[in-house]
Amino acid sequence: MVNIRCAVTNCKITNYNKPPGVVFHSCPSSKEMRNKWLQVLKNKCSMLDWSRSKICSKHFEKKYFDSQRKLRENAIPTIFTFSSNSKMSKTDSPIERTKVDRLLSRMNQAQLSSDIKNTFNKIKVPSNLDIFITDDLKCKPDSPIEAHLWLLIKKQDYLNGMLTSQLARNKKQVETLHKNLDEIRTHKKDTEQNIDTLKYIVKCLQEKHATLEEQIEILSAVESR
Repeated sequence: MVNIRCAVTNCKITNYNKPPGVVFHSCPSSKEMRNKWLQVLKNKCSMLDWSRSKICSKHFEKKYFDSQRKLRENAIPTIFTFSSNSKMSKTDSPIERTKVDRLLSRMNQAQLSSDIKNTFNKIKVPSNLDIFITDDLKCKPDSPIEAHLWLLIKKQDYLNGMLTSQLARNKKQVETLHKNLDEIRTHKKDTEQNIDTLKYIVKCLQEKHATLEEQIEILSAVESR
């Protein structure tokens, strides 16, 4: 394994001793971001190779990470006030799943679909929903939360219908392909049988031809006498 070390001076994090949740990030490729990095790292790194140097995630604030703990394009290392032996900060800890995430992971597709359908049936559509909807199918800024919620539900329900229809079409196409494949196999089998029959006929004709040649030779011999 190649030894990777954080380029920040006095940071002892390597790929061999990095705490859980800490990852290494490559330097930016754009000239603009490199200039910004240079401004904050000029006194923090003894050497900075844009193509090889790595900065560990302990030097980035929480705001520079997305929900998947990926570094944003505008991220700049700004944290340099901890020691190499300090505990990992909260910003470096792995994102914990919420209670909703844990419960959702325990449900199968049928349970989720049934639960969504039951919830959908309990929510009543606002009688004046259309007045809150714009021509690009969005709620107006002053729309009540019920309108936003119902529009979202309607979109999801419509999307589910589209996916269900697409699934049915795909299933029908698969059935058609299987049917065509069976027909091809049957046709191939019939063709092979026809070929075997033709081979047998050819063999019989060849045998008859050989017999006729023998008879012709015999007749020719008799006539020559």
